[in-house]
Amino acid sequence: MDEEQPPQDSSNPAGDVEQPERRTFMKTAGVVTAAAAGAAFGKFGSAPITVAQAQTTAGGASAASGSASGETWWPSKWGAGDEAGASNHITPAKVLEAVKSIRDGKIYKIGRTYEAGMPLFGARVFALRIPGSPTGGPFGNNKMVYNDEFVSAEIGQIGTQFDGLGHIGVQTGKAGDLNDMRFYNGVTMAEMSNAYGLNKLGVEKLKPLFTNGHLADIAGLKGRMLEAGEEISLADVRAAFQRQNMSEDNIKPGDAIFFNTGWGQLWMKNNDRFNSGEPGIGLEVARWVIEKDLCLTGADTWAVEVVPNPDKNLAFPVHVELQTKHGIHNHENLIFDELLADRKYQFVYIFSPMALKGATASGGTPIAVT
Repeated sequence: MDEEQPPQDSSNPAGDVEQPERRTFMKTAGVVTAAAAGAAFGKFGSAPITVAQAQTTAGGASAASGSASGETWWPSKWGAGDEAGASNHITPAKVLEAVKSIRDGKIYKIGRTYEAGMPLFGARVFALRIPGSPTGGPFGNNKMVYNDEFVSAEIGQIGTQFDGLGHIGVQTGKAGDLNDMRFYNGVTMAEMSNAYGLNKLGVEKLKPLFTNGHLADIAGLKGRMLEAGEEISLADVRAAFQRQNMSEDNIKPGDAIFFNTGWGQLWMKNNDRFNSGEPGIGLEVARWVIEKDLCLTGADTWAVEVVPNPDKNLAFPVHVELQTKHGIHNHENLIFDELLADRKYQFVYIFSPMALKGATASGGTPIAVT
């Protein structure tokens, strides 16, 4: 990577001055040369950027894993009008299958706490206030009082976040043409566009998730935290399974796969480093996920995939390959500490996205049940 500017503390408002340059990177990454892309990643340095967060992964179709060749990925195998993607896997039969794997009934929270010190992208904000002390009352002869809270935030794109299918698209033709910006199932930005919520592919269209989850402890395998830009290979995943006495054959269509990289150790301890890039999966593992017909990937990182990508011509290709082209969901900024402490690598993953009409993503607290 090119020499970076000194990192700025993500909690320091002065860091905002670099944000326009970072957003420019996201808009241009797909059309610059490999050398220029490398420089752009260097400039991006200390901000957490996901394809979905930046709203477009690239300015040109060449960044979209081959879409410049005229490739199409629609209609979806779930039908031309489908807006639920891989959440369609969660049928009554799938739920009953997953329930059989619950042995001790222990529940683990695998989502982060939402608080002001979280690593945040750019100028995004999380602020919670209790107006008044108390907010209201006393009322009635029993002198009832109450507290409310007021939250100001990009609620689906901070902390633990679940990407919706209207979040990640590809410019497939003329730059800036909304009819040539395609999302899951071929839906165009022109069809979706609305300042007050997406007309299609809003997160409320997704079905609740209740399925078997499989955790690959890559940090445990390596004996260390992985580094930014370090790609998890399929051989790594298989070696982690072997170390954990897990069989790849037990992973079924509609299951979820999770990756522990150790990167989450930096959360609220070194936000600048956490935001500077990340280890994660690349296209090799993404294609294995597609072959396995899974419903979701997740990790203790802010994008799940490796950043920067080893191929400097590509901007977040795993997001595009899984979510845009195959409707496979993504859960970011998870925490696996308690599962790892108990050596629980297989569990039932449960999450219901917040029904925010027209939203691009969802916050909330996923759980694992063993």
